[in-house]
Amino acid sequence: MSRLKTFFIYFLIFVAFYFISNFLINAFIKTSYYKITKYDIDVNEVTVTIMNARASKDDGYIEGKISNPKDESVKEKYMVVELFSENDVSLGKEYLKIDIIRQKEIKDFKVTFTYDNVKSFKITFIDEEEKQQIDQEKANSKLIDFKSNSKTDAVINDLETKTKNKQ
Repeated sequence: MSRLKTFFIYFLIFVAFYFISNFLINAFIKTSYYKITKYDIDVNEVTVTIMNARASKDDGYIEGKISNPKDESVKEKYMVVELFSENDVSLGKEYLKIDIIRQKEIKDFKVTFTYDNVKSFKITFIDEEEKQQIDQEKANSKLIDFKSNSKTDAVINDLETKTKNKQ
């Protein structure tokens, strides 16, 4: 009987430790995020309302609502969220596809990002064609583009012959 009592006490300690540690972890995570209060919404087609915008040192999220007060539907658009640092340097862009928003309809959205130290953002809308053009430009862009000239070709050939001779 005493073994069962000891086992039960250890079990209760384990359960208490589990709940306390989860509570402290969640509290720490919530306090590590700061509010983003500086933003610009440059959209004419719909009304964008920001409900919650938070960032940490490494990542963040923006939650809000998109409403269409006009009488016609908005179709095949992308919401572009451009993220900025403290010195208004563009850190990158996140895209959210909006299939259709009918008249008088309200939709929730959430955009997550993994950029460091985001201090502000700007929201705009683009068409499907513009997004495809951006995707194509990204696919065609090179990280480093070496332009050939006689001096660089001579240096490369010299290095190649030296490595061949060493082998």
